[in-house]
Amino acid sequence: MISTLIALTIGLPWLGALAVWLLGDKRENWQHWTAICFSVASAAVATMMLWNASDQVGLSISINNVVFGKFNFVADGLGVFLSVIATVIGSLAVIFSRSYMKGEAQLGRYYGFVLFFIGGMAGLVLTSNIMLMFLFWEITALCSYALIAFNNDDPKAVKGGIKALIITSIGGVGLLLGALIMFAYTGSMDINNFMASVSDIPASILAVLAFGFLVAAAAKSAQFPFQTWLPDAMEAPSPISALIHAATMVNAGVYLLARFYPVFKEVPYWREAVMIVGMLSALLAAIMALTAMDLKRVLAYSTVSQLGYMVYAVGAGSVFASQFHLFSHSIFKALL
Repeated sequence: MISTLIALTIGLPWLGALAVWLLGDKRENWQHWTAICFSVASAAVATMMLWNASDQVGLSISINNVVFGKFNFVADGLGVFLSVIATVIGSLAVIFSRSYMKGEAQLGRYYGFVLFFIGGMAGLVLTSNIMLMFLFWEITALCSYALIAFNNDDPKAVKGGIKALIITSIGGVGLLLGALIMFAYTGSMDINNFMASVSDIPASILAVLAFGFLVAAAAKSAQFPFQTWLPDAMEAPSPISALIHAATMVNAGVYLLARFYPVFKEVPYWREAVMIVGMLSALLAAIMALTAMDLKRVLAYSTVSQLGYMVYAVGAGSVFASQFHLFSHSIFKALL
């Protein structure tokens, strides 16, 4: 059953994206309701996984490739928790879009990228294959660019989308480097295999991995010194702003740190570096919010600051506190 739930959680939003695109922009009402139905269905399926969470491989897709191995998906507690947040908050953003985007042109493009975004985030947190995680990581980056720059006749929106894409791609480089190092030393792309054989990896290489993933997380979660992209991303339509704040992009970096914390916590100075990044982000973003005159930019700086608390909590060793605050922040910031 769990394999079906995983496949539907990721696949339903993507099927919805295809359906909305095929409907065409002349059927606006149909597009609204199709997007809502597929997103709510994905949220319902993801919620059902709460009663079926397991550390065992839930879905495995074999491919004839020596490097990639098997595309495994694991519905463990951390992955299920974040997939529920992504799909439930994402579906609420889609529902709100019915009113907010009424009468807007190119709804097929809008809903297509929103649903592709939700499915990509669910895949990112459920897969245990690091190369597949990188693929989902880049899918969310591409969708964020397309949605931030949705109003492509507005230079500020286009500039904000490009800035988000470039900075988050820096994080993608760190993740890809880690994936290649992981394969070189373990012969596998599977995260669980890596964690089981981490003692075979030289300390210096493990340090490169740990700090490379910290850079990736900081860029994705708009942490110091990469915090500047999130305020500019607020040029997107408001439902997209809520989606980026609460359910998808910015949580991926925190997830990456939490996922690999058991392996990296013994790397010298890594936890201290994580805490410093979190503290600086929280402090600097709070100060910058004092000078912001646009309400959505104030909320963006608030998000950077709150993410700083989450990052600090991971560095301090309390992954549960980090994830609990991620959950509460997803709710109150989406509402704001």
